[in-house]
Amino acid sequence: MLEVKKISVKVSPILFFSLLALEIISCNTPAQKAEIPPNIVFISIDDLNDWVGFLGHEQAITPHMDQLASKGYSFTNAHCPAPVCGPSRTAVLSGLSPVTSGIYDNNIKFSRDLPKVVTLPEHFRNNGYQVYGIGKLFHGGASNVPKTAFDLYGGKSGSAAPFTSSELQNSKQDPYHLVTKGGKTFKLPLNGMPADRYWNKSHTFDWGPVDLPDSLFSDRQSVDWAIDQLDDIKKEPFLLALGFERPHQPLFNPKRFHDLYPLDKASLPDVPENDLIDLPHRAKQLALYPRTSGRHQTVVKFGQWENAVSSYLASVSFVDELIGDLIKALEQHRLIDNTWIVLWSDHGWHLGEKSHWGKATGWYRSTRVPFLIVPPMGQKQFKKSEQVKNMVNLLDLAPTMADIAGIPKSPKWEGRSLMPILKQEAENWEEATLTTFSIGSHTISTPHWQLISYFDGSDELYDMVNDPNQFFNLAQQPQKTQMINQLKKHIPEESRWNYFIRYKDYKILVPKKGDIQVFDQILEGRNDEDIAAEVPGLVKKILGYIEENKPQQKKLTIDVL
Repeated sequence: MLEVKKISVKVSPILFFSLLALEIISCNTPAQKAEIPPNIVFISIDDLNDWVGFLGHEQAITPHMDQLASKGYSFTNAHCPAPVCGPSRTAVLSGLSPVTSGIYDNNIKFSRDLPKVVTLPEHFRNNGYQVYGIGKLFHGGASNVPKTAFDLYGGKSGSAAPFTSSELQNSKQDPYHLVTKGGKTFKLPLNGMPADRYWNKSHTFDWGPVDLPDSLFSDRQSVDWAIDQLDDIKKEPFLLALGFERPHQPLFNPKRFHDLYPLDKASLPDVPENDLIDLPHRAKQLALYPRTSGRHQTVVKFGQWENAVSSYLASVSFVDELIGDLIKALEQHRLIDNTWIVLWSDHGWHLGEKSHWGKATGWYRSTRVPFLIVPPMGQKQFKKSEQVKNMVNLLDLAPTMADIAGIPKSPKWEGRSLMPILKQEAENWEEATLTTFSIGSHTISTPHWQLISYFDGSDELYDMVNDPNQFFNLAQQPQKTQMINQLKKHIPEESRWNYFIRYKDYKILVPKKGDIQVFDQILEGRNDEDIAAEVPGLVKKILGYIEENKPQQKKLTIDVL
């Protein structure tokens, strides 16, 4: 039997406390801290184009976002999957492109239309994260948010606050009406303009200062809620998703933000008088039809262009201040050293460029978005203040965030993880990205070119290096044919459809299965409504044309039936 003996070792008090201190220090080494999964703050901003300081806008006052950019990665060639809220947000939160999901417009309720798709926040919940959400993340009201998306969702107030949707109704603004808030009376619409989209229930194409307490504005309420959650979070890791409503119209903000941008100092976009002359038929329709906002001619007629630019920038600065408050709270809670910050906008926004207001176009003003990824302050292996020029897409958010968190990626996600770029290990990165702005219509963006391809077979091509304002459409130049064909290789097949056809102002979709769909592209208030049942003669002629001519091309324009 093995005999065990006690061995007595005499240790001096100095040596004992030295060893104890060494053990305590070793338990808190950076290597062991790094084993804790990181937190992620996920910031979505609605309708924010590239009018921010860190992307070079000379008037935008955005010190907090600029500071974030100085501490992380600013993607200067980031584009949206779709230039409309519903399909863009659906793409980000599902990881699926509009062509794959079938979500091309704002008529989307996630749980109804994609019931089997696990959302991005739910994916984090399924992999050990506490997930909190507030504000506009999914498109639509709070009822559109899937019940399984968040552990706790704080709701959504709407961009009209401090006014209600009822107070913005068109029926009440004839031509205006008075609303009293906080003892003050406001004359709506603040900008004095009638609604170009008279068919809508509410008149939201409005802007101006609202001298009321910040606490009455939805974005202030959302940030306060998010900060309150930091007090309640007892364990990490967490994903905190915050969706700002601004600068989505109406552009109502506390007065001090409008004071930052005097009207006589407003710098207006450059809009040449004949800017639309070289555009195809469908492009001119998109430019002039008030699908998401109002008409450029109305803004100019009422002398509101400067006020609109000032109010948009005021909205951006309001959001920037609130982001600063959230970052300060993360620092005060000592969370900043293990928290990634991801900031993005769902798409851009026109303020008169191409004589257009709003979004839903294929032009650069609609497709380009601000996009920041800021590593934790405690992680030194990532290069700080890096401007990334690679072509990226918001579809890349899901796989990138999974890699940040160290959790599995869904095999169904279509984006590319940006982690190789963050680690400066990216090789053979494909420098092209896709934006889909309607069924059959897409934009391909590269560092040098932007191709806009419409459902009817017409195109625009712009040299983004020498013509960043997109004043000169080069698509009709014979020497550009090869370039156009090369870029079109990035356009998806859209296999649900046999033909995309334009006849006069009609868009006609011929599916592989089911009935023909017909849309009148300039039918006010109904341009997104299938009216095939109302035009049976046209449907019959289209079917006859296809049977007789058997077109080889999928996209075509028919001049005579």
